Amino acid sequence: MSQIKVYVSHSIRGKMGKAATPEYMQDNNNKAIVFGQELRREFPTVNFYVPGDHDEFVLLAFLAKYLNEKQILDVDCMIVDKCNFVIAYTPDGFISGGMQVEINYANLHDIPVLVIDGASNNGLKTIHRHLEGLKT
Repeated sequence: MSQIKVYVSHSIRGKMGKAATPEYMQDNNNKAIVFGQELRREFPTVNFYVPGDHDEFVLLAFLAKYLNEKQILDVDCMIVDKCNFVIAYTPDGFISGGMQVEINYANLHDIPVLVIDGASNNGLKTIHRHLEGLKT
């Protein structure tokens, strides 16, 4: 089987929406980046795509008006389309508007979505079970 690729959907502007400050967005990205690092340690053979890892480029392009929100989410959905499944990472129990777009896209295209609140034992067990199902 080819390498498993997983999209990790996460809040960037989060609960603050369009009023989010750069510091708030960076904090959300940092949470997702740390979660991605934990996932990569736990599942070293899986390719995890974490948008927060690449947000500097996206944010600069957005602020310079080279990209708008819809265009960014369209590209995110193109990446989702290449993945075996999506992890919706919700450390604060919140699914942002952007996450919902990614989840809806995955659902529409029969790409499984796991909602995980962090790298807790239950969350990791859920991911392990899902990965095992892909390998059989």
